[in-house]
Amino acid sequence: MKKLFLFLVLAVSFMACEGPMGPMGPMGPTGQDGQDGRDGYNGINGKDGKDGYGANWFSKTFVVQPHEWELHGDPDELNSFFFVDKKLPELTQEIYSDKTVIAYIQTGDDVKNGMPYVLHKGEVDDKGKEFIWTQTYDFDYSVGWVGFYLTYSDFSTRIKPTDATTFHIVLMW
Repeated sequence: MKKLFLFLVLAVSFMACEGPMGPMGPMGPTGQDGQDGRDGYNGINGKDGKDGYGANWFSKTFVVQPHEWELHGDPDELNSFFFVDKKLPELTQEIYSDKTVIAYIQTGDDVKNGMPYVLHKGEVDDKGKEFIWTQTYDFDYSVGWVGFYLTYSDFSTRIKPTDATTFHIVLMW
């Protein structure tokens, strides 16, 4: 019985070959027009992909000069930190509520690091005593604004930062 069944299956499979393709059928009725999509963001002068804009993203660079950092708290006080606030009108309520905001710090000519950026540092004073601390850059944002933070693990905020710091913000929707 099994052999007969196997023989039938093999016979049917050899006879089930396809023939040549038939002629094209008649054209169906024209479909209804779909709804237009939402316009994307344009850069300056309406040029997409320029001036910080891409298809679904916007990028902006901020260079924070040393004099711009504001000390919050008293020098060397516990929980003291440096802060700077920058306008970012492209950060809309929609992006704030439902989309993505990413920040990078530029730490070299061809190097960017995601934030928060944590850097462990150390120095030796003229008497040979070691000082070790952690320097952390972070950010926060609200509609139309982005804020950058610089904190030291030892809260030694008597001396302001001495170098310009470059940050990159990317908005994605």
